[in-house]
Amino acid sequence: MPIQRWRYPVVLQAKSAVLAAAGVALAAVFFPLWFAIPVMTVLAVWGLWLCAVPPQIRVDPTTGLLTVRMGPVVQRIKLASVTAVQVDRAKVSVARSEGWEISVYAWRKSRLDRLLRAPVIAGDVAHAISAAAAADTSGARQGAAQQGAARPGEAPRPARAPRWPRRRVAPVLLCCAGLAAVAAALLVRVSWPSPLMTAIGVVLALALGIGGILNVLASVVLVLTDRAARGQGRVA
Repeated sequence: MPIQRWRYPVVLQAKSAVLAAAGVALAAVFFPLWFAIPVMTVLAVWGLWLCAVPPQIRVDPTTGLLTVRMGPVVQRIKLASVTAVQVDRAKVSVARSEGWEISVYAWRKSRLDRLLRAPVIAGDVAHAISAAAAADTSGARQGAAQQGAARPGEAPRPARAPRWPRRRVAPVLLCCAGLAAVAAALLVRVSWPSPLMTAIGVVLALALGIGGILNVLASVVLVLTDRAARGQGRVA
């Protein structure tokens, strides 16, 4: 099977750059200077990264990897570990036997994306992942069978678990992002002579606070789900 690749549309790159610039402006106005500078730096780096290195989804059957790149965040998934692929409009969810389920929007996520006529490629992406995963799994089974037939008396060596499993990284990062958003909500300036600026500050604080709490709750759910799955695996 050939390598299949989908790149972020240029119109969505422009949208991301505009949103990053708007975030920089809001941080400069509504946050204290000592907190605004790092926030502005992160937003600027994120916007520039999306423009310089656009997000992409890559299915490579030759290496057996599914690569999802979103700015500086790169997720590499073994096709052999993919257990299910689900499509919900523009969202593609990939369940795997090693680690968390991941979801990616390809590429239309909101009404603004629809107005910008962003393409919806979720069906094509899901089909390519499913086909490549099925081919990789069958090939791995044949290879394991041949290896077992060649060396029937040798027991397979168990894989060494990493000292810091990757499945723990996602909830930790999500929880840290949520706590940072809650802290940012508490630092937003909401007292202004102008009623309009006050309303904008209140809306910004509420959005950051609610989003941060949801991120923390999502990280807790991920941890509990992982523990339940591991408990069922031990019982089985």
